[in-house]
Amino acid sequence: MKRFFMIFLVCISLPALAQDKRGCDTVEPKYMTRMPGFLLENCDLSEFSTYKFSYIDLKDKRIYKEVAGRFYHLRYSKIKEESRKFSGEQIRFNYHNAVVKVKGSSLSLRKDFFKMNQNGKTVWFKIDNAEDSDDQGFDLFIVETEEMKQDIEINMSEGIDRDGKIALYGILFDVGKSVIKPESAPALQMVIDYLVANPAVKIYVVGHTDNTGLFASNITLSKARAKAVKAYLVTKGKIAATRLGSDGVASLCPVATNGTEEGKALNRRVEIVKQ
Repeated sequence: MKRFFMIFLVCISLPALAQDKRGCDTVEPKYMTRMPGFLLENCDLSEFSTYKFSYIDLKDKRIYKEVAGRFYHLRYSKIKEESRKFSGEQIRFNYHNAVVKVKGSSLSLRKDFFKMNQNGKTVWFKIDNAEDSDDQGFDLFIVETEEMKQDIEINMSEGIDRDGKIALYGILFDVGKSVIKPESAPALQMVIDYLVANPAVKIYVVGHTDNTGLFASNITLSKARAKAVKAYLVTKGKIAATRLGSDGVASLCPVATNGTEEGKALNRRVEIVKQ
């Protein structure tokens, strides 16, 4: 018999669900209960999105962690009839204790960023805006990592023949890093298959970033990522290095606005350009 773990916060039952924003009562993950005296003021759910967490790690260092998967943003507000006051620390420690109870990890010094396993998925979540006030509210940002359902198959040959290049969003890196993540293998195999099927073709691998951070750092990063992809194609795909060039252009060639997180996600990419 399968065993399912639930996160149980120290709370009592309150008739808050009836006061949730319309549609939000079905959005909360089933494995997570809520703090007492709070209702869902707002909610957002995306079947697949990339979210960049920011937190202070256990060594008091600012860390950025980008995670892709099923994304939730839950905004909780205190019920007007609730007379008790909850400190931000009390809220964070409730979640911390619940995560530790199911053998998850509390990753931040402030006990506001967590990782745990639920129903075969890795769950990352962060508590934001948990401050002390009479009308206190807080936000939960949750990402459940799972393989994205591939609805569109890309014909690389057709795309490159038509446009001379193709953008790949399945080649993934951690924030500020140039080490290719294991889940990038399907996208990289697609490039390898294309090059094997077209032995006369030579390509450039071009790295792109959004405009976050210093331009000089992003130039260095985009070049390093392109170089890492080239090295992968040579070592794993047995593609001759003479057929491959690599370079990085940072945020010089955006395909969307850098004014939104969605636009930034589109600008962070690797392009395969026919020589």
